This record gives sequence, structure tokens and C-alpha cells, in this order.
Amino acid sequence: MRIRLDHHSGEPIWRQIVEQVKYGVASAALEPGAQLPSIRALAAELGINPRTVVKAYEELDHMGLVVMRQGQGVFVADRRPDVTASARRRLIADLGRRLLAEGARLGADADEVIKIVSEVADEMERQHD
Repeated sequence: MRIRLDHHSGEPIWRQIVEQVKYGVASAALEPGAQLPSIRALAAELGINPRTVVKAYEELDHMGLVVMRQGQGVFVADRRPDVTASARRRLIADLGRRLLAEGARLGADADEVIKIVSEVADEMERQHD
């Protein structure tokens, strides 16, 4: 999986890394047990401060999506974290608000964003079949 940064998005770099790894896990591009790049390697590849990568990896570890093993590296966790239905709804609603705000910033209205999300969901379902 390749991480791509948008330095003009207004979203912090560490958050962009977190979101892309989360997507990689959700889309099965990153399978359980897969090793992520080392902190130094990813920082060098992206041209960013290693502390930014540490912050992203620590956040992913806190979410239960990765496991950090001292001296070995960072690995995708074997299972998804347990989330209650109400917590899942709250988290997805937050993502929806952020997505709609970013869409508005790009000049898209809510209907266009929803249409695109639906198309992406259909595409992801076809990839899993």
C-alpha cells in the first residue's frame, strides 16, 4: 500500500496516514499480520518528520488496528476492534460530516458526495466478489 499526502488539504499529515491505513485495512489491501513500513522508512519516503509517523502509528495502535512490537516493527492487527453499534454510528456520522465538509470545500453539494460514495461502495463490493 502506498501512502499519498495532500499538503494542501488542511488535514494534518499524521491524520492522512491514519485514514489511509484505516482504508487499507477496511478494503483488505492490508491484511492481518502485514508489516507496515518502519518509522524511518516511511518518514524518508514521504519527506516528513519521523515524529509525525510515530504519532500516526500510535493513534492506529490506540484504535487497535495495528500492533507495535518493540524492535520488530508495526503490524496490522489480527482482528478488528469491537465497537458498539452506537459508537460505530457516532464515528461514521463524524466521518460523514468531515466528508461533506471536504466535498463542500471542493465545490460539491451533498447529493454529489452521496452519489460518489455510493459508486465507491459499489466498486468495493465488486472487488470483494
